[in-house]
Amino acid sequence: MNRAIPPLLAVLLVLSLLAIPAMATPTTGANDATENLHQESLLRSNSMVPQTVNNTTNRLSLDETSRSEYADYGSDLGAALASADDEIRVDHAQYTTVDQGFDDATAAERRELLQNGYERLVAQSETLEERERRAVRAHASNELSNAQLLQVLLRNHREAAVLSEAFAELNERSEQVQDFSLSVSDERDKLEMHRTKIRSQLDSAYRYGDSVNGNVILIETSQNGFVLSLLGDSYVREAVRFDNRNASQSTQFEDILDAYDHARGLYPWAYETVQSPSFNEYTTVKLYKINNNHDQGDLEAYLDGGTGDIYREVQILDRTSLPNENNTTAVKNGLKLSIMETKANGPATVVVNDSETGDPVSATITIDGFAVGTTDDDGGLWYVPPGDEYELRAETADGASASVILSSS
Repeated sequence: MNRAIPPLLAVLLVLSLLAIPAMATPTTGANDATENLHQESLLRSNSMVPQTVNNTTNRLSLDETSRSEYADYGSDLGAALASADDEIRVDHAQYTTVDQGFDDATAAERRELLQNGYERLVAQSETLEERERRAVRAHASNELSNAQLLQVLLRNHREAAVLSEAFAELNERSEQVQDFSLSVSDERDKLEMHRTKIRSQLDSAYRYGDSVNGNVILIETSQNGFVLSLLGDSYVREAVRFDNRNASQSTQFEDILDAYDHARGLYPWAYETVQSPSFNEYTTVKLYKINNNHDQGDLEAYLDGGTGDIYREVQILDRTSLPNENNTTAVKNGLKLSIMETKANGPATVVVNDSETGDPVSATITIDGFAVGTTDDDGGLWYVPPGDEYELRAETADGASASVILSSS
């Protein structure tokens, strides 16, 4: 069942929680319930939380990155064919389990048809997560290419839409049967985890050849998760931690307000600058969805009830509003490179000028040999830096070049 905290109540909760004074430590003899809550609080405080950052949103990160690479993306026939196959397979399964014979069936037979169809769709939905997990681990082990990983993620993006529509049609059928209902809403909301902003941009590039900053994406993977980052009109970052999901364990939160308070502790800055927060509980799938529109952009995250940790996170940030972390300058071969980095290894900008005249210079920017773009009329280019030390090089059309070694912020 989907339960939500209304936006106005969420704001009032933030204000009231900020106003609550610190309480004295309970005296000896406190009841067992208080002690249990204290132990749960300690357990949660030691859990894997998003990376803490000052003056901006905390970011869900990998514990250890096995592979970090830039990749180009664009039209891909294989992904389109896989998507078409998924749609045919889902539609056929729906027809054989529900539609065929439904109109002539008795009420009892209809309930059985609907239940079978529902269980089949739930099973297919779960295969999306397992498919994604296998692909990410294979990529981290260098057994899968960048293009193949993106194809799997895009396939899930498209298949999630097909499955969600199938759930909706199933729900319409169930309304024709008296005293029968299905938990469709939570399943459809869970599928939205695969329908993210970054995957929508990938899908647009695959389908129509749309260019987003030269169609360059940074892919980071480990055995436990992945991070995708790209720059378009905004800085878009999707992070997933598979080890932060335990669907077999009951939720550790007492109620939705308890989960909301915990989420607020994971993203304190975002909640302090909140503009329009919302918080939803999806009880049947043991997930809580955070939607937070803050001063620098939008935060969407899924809190797992079983682990108390953030399972999936998407951040859409205004790169120009992010706080600076480091400023580096290098002068070589008549070129001056000025690099400004933002916190939490967020997007950085490089400006190339003539070292004598100060005029902006058009140059191709490469990072560890990968071309991430060309500077604009002002000599500047925004890019997403990799997670480790890297070499940034600027090269002009006449062959002049300058480079600098940088470390992630």
